[in-house]
Amino acid sequence: MIDTLSSIPGVCEVEVHRAGSRASGWLLVEVPHGATRRGDYDALAAQMKSMLPHELEHFFFVNTDVGAPEGASWLGRHLSERGIGVVVTRCLVPRTFIDTNRVLGETTTGIVKDGITPGVASYITDPRDLTLLIGLHGAYHALVERAYRSVCTERRGLALQLHSFSPRSVNIEKTDAKIVEALHAAYQPEVYATWPERPPVDLISSLADGSFHAAPALVAALRAAYREAGIEAKENATYHLHPATMGLHYARLYPEQVFCVELNRGLVASPFVPFGVTPIDEAKIATMITPIAKVVTDAFAKA
Repeated sequence: MIDTLSSIPGVCEVEVHRAGSRASGWLLVEVPHGATRRGDYDALAAQMKSMLPHELEHFFFVNTDVGAPEGASWLGRHLSERGIGVVVTRCLVPRTFIDTNRVLGETTTGIVKDGITPGVASYITDPRDLTLLIGLHGAYHALVERAYRSVCTERRGLALQLHSFSPRSVNIEKTDAKIVEALHAAYQPEVYATWPERPPVDLISSLADGSFHAAPALVAALRAAYREAGIEAKENATYHLHPATMGLHYARLYPEQVFCVELNRGLVASPFVPFGVTPIDEAKIATMITPIAKVVTDAFAKA
């Protein structure tokens, strides 16, 4: 089925890094917040009928996973050279409008709960926009579900959900029409310095109540690999897996095969730019992603 996976314009970009006919294993790297380029934002914003907040692109830039698509591509190139095939699915739908890592209907519109932003922001008010966005959400998951099934079921491979997060936990309670104003205030230097720092790496592996823990062997190996690399990797320090996320949906389908990694944007950027284009440093990407490559390689060597 891998051969049938292909990019959908405006929805998902698919990369397949092949390792020859005798690949020792396959890895899927899903990047659900992969719409990081200004062009991704502009293309969908131009289709919106709702009255969007002034300078909404500032929210886009600060709230998209810069570095994650680059990390996914690095993994694809690196692992394919070592005999492991890699499929990368990069979402092209900006979470500024609809979040493809949300189970629609499970989040309250406009309200941030348990650190989880809503599936659809409250400034999306025109029914035509909702129809379009829900259709994009569905198209993305129709493709990604096939990718998980192809790699995790048919190839008995692994899947990585790759994200990046801002260097500090900035507390914004609503994503409403005043979101840009709230962000500008929160990122004033004297205010920004008061927000808690986030770890270099956070492994999002369990529900808050501990009732589900995804791929514990892989998570333990990742913590050890980052420790050996001299990089602090915590577990669920910033977020937990959450019923409102599609990430949990796929982790439950493949409980020993799916793992989720959050990278600190400040450690892959040169430098991190909250409200504009953030340049990504390839050498920093390699440093932060190499432990993941090691764990995946070791997992297939033991299989």
